[in-house]
Amino acid sequence: MFMHIKPKPTPTLKARPGTTEEIFAKTLAGAEALWRETHVESLIERTLQLFSKNFSISSMALLRQNRDRKKITIPISGFDTPSYFDDSRQKIIMGRLNQFQANASDYAEGINSLQIEGRNINFAMLGDNDQDTYVLLWLDSDRPNESTDVAIDFLVRQLQNTYRWFSRMTETQSLLHLDDLTGLYNHRYMDVALDRETKRSLRYGSNFCLLFIDLDNFKPVNDNFGHLAGSQVLREVAAIIRATVRDVDLVFRFGGDEFVVILIEADSATGLRTANRIQERIEQSKFVVAKDAFAQVTSSIGVAAFPEHADEKERLIAIADECMYESKRRGKNQCVLAQVNANYSRATAEKDQKVWPNR
Repeated sequence: MFMHIKPKPTPTLKARPGTTEEIFAKTLAGAEALWRETHVESLIERTLQLFSKNFSISSMALLRQNRDRKKITIPISGFDTPSYFDDSRQKIIMGRLNQFQANASDYAEGINSLQIEGRNINFAMLGDNDQDTYVLLWLDSDRPNESTDVAIDFLVRQLQNTYRWFSRMTETQSLLHLDDLTGLYNHRYMDVALDRETKRSLRYGSNFCLLFIDLDNFKPVNDNFGHLAGSQVLREVAAIIRATVRDVDLVFRFGGDEFVVILIEADSATGLRTANRIQERIEQSKFVVAKDAFAQVTSSIGVAAFPEHADEKERLIAIADECMYESKRRGKNQCVLAQVNANYSRATAEKDQKVWPNR
C-alpha cells in the first residue's frame, strides 16, 4: 500500500492595498526572490528596487569601497542623485565607517545609524576588510512608521545573509580556478573575471587595464637545466608579479611562460607604469636553477586599457597580445602600450578566429 504525500501549500499573506500588511507581503516576496540571483551586482540591484517601490525614503546612496580604500558612488535606479550625500559628506561618513570596520563590535548586523551634522543616517554594510565593501546609506523617512522600519530591517538582513552566502560560494569556486604550479588564477577563471570586469566597467563608468606578459628566452632554461628548474623559475616569476601589483588586482597564468594581469580601476598610464616595474624586477632577478647555477630571464609586456583601447574582452586580449609581440619585434625586454585607433590587424584576425599562435 502506497502512501500519497501531499506537500503543504505555501501560505500567502493577503493584505489590503495601502496597509502595513501589504508592505510586509511585498517585502517578504521580494526577499525570497533574492536567493534566485546569481551575481552580487544583480542581488544588490534587486534589493534597491524593493526599497524604491515599497518605502518612502527621501534620499539614498550606495557606495562601494575596494580593498585599497578607494570609494565609488553607484547610481541607484529609482532615486535621484542624492544631493544630501555629496562628496564632502561621503568623506565624513566613510571615515566614520572605516572606524567601525576596525572594531566590528561597534556595529551590529542589520541597520545601524550615525549622526552627521544633526541628521540621523541609517547604514547597512556588506562585505569585510578582505573584499570590496558595499555601504547602503539612507535618511529616515519623512513619515516614520514602526512597521515599515521592521520591514526594512528584515530586507536588509536578508540582503546581508545572501551576500555572505555569495562570498563563501565565491571563495569555494576560486579553489577550482587556481593554477597548480604557480598558485595564480588559471586561464579558465580569466574569462570569468574579464566578463565581470567589463560589465562592471560599463555599468559604473570605471576602467581597468590588461597586461599580457611573455618571458623572453625561457626555453633554454628548460633545455639546459631541466623542466623542474623551469617550473621553479615560473613560480618565482609569478611571485614577483603578484608582489608588484596591488591585492585588488588579478594575476593569471595564461599558459606555458605567459601571464596576464588585470589592474582594477586603472588607466593606461597606470598600466604602463606597473608593467615597467614588473619588467624591471624580472630583469633584475637571478633564479637558482642548480647548485651554484643561476638563470636570468626577461619579459616582453603588452598593455591595453578598457574601454580606452577596446570595448570587448576578446579584442582587449588580442590588442594586448599584439603589443606584446611588438615588444618582441623591438628587441624584447620592454613594455609596449596600445595606441588609440591603431590598426591591429592581428588583433582583428585573432578576435574572429580565437586561435593563439605558439610562442
